[in-house]
Amino acid sequence: MGSNPVHRLFIAIPLPDAQKEMLARQCESWATQWSFKKWVHPSDYHLTVQFLGACTFCQARDVQQTLKKLSPHLRPFRLALDGIGQFGVPTRPRILWAGVEGDLEQLHLLYSQVIQAVEPLGFPREKRPYRPHITLAKKYRLNDFPHQSMGRQFQPHPDRSQWTVEELVLYETHIYRSPMYQPRAVFRLGE
Repeated sequence: MGSNPVHRLFIAIPLPDAQKEMLARQCESWATQWSFKKWVHPSDYHLTVQFLGACTFCQARDVQQTLKKLSPHLRPFRLALDGIGQFGVPTRPRILWAGVEGDLEQLHLLYSQVIQAVEPLGFPREKRPYRPHITLAKKYRLNDFPHQSMGRQFQPHPDRSQWTVEELVLYETHIYRSPMYQPRAVFRLGE
């Protein structure tokens, strides 16, 4: 049992409730206009740092121990919600996402430090560049997504969309549940 892949895990920055609520309200409105196959449950909003995938019990334990050792050396920093974007064909995106702004240099430093810490455990860095985002919806059903006017669709108030990133979370994915991401361990930055 200890060597079989039994957990689907990833490391992420959680969103505070206020930012989740802001995005959820906006997505409720968009869902009446845009035909995505799946809208992400607001409890599942997060910024992925590293996707780990299928992990054995031993790997999950090792990742937890590694993040516990790393987190005191990471410092809190500020981010804010910043507009929306898409991945995939512009008229039929596979992902609708919200972006972030703020201390992006510190975010990328955190990403690099986490990658360096878990790489020796068998989790290689992705080949594509790190593009921090919050997934909101998946698989647009039609071929008419209004991608050219997207930028005007979501302009959050800077004061209300900001938060301090103070923790990393090791999440476990439960594919057939909603919400589908369950926190397995929380690591306070700088502690």
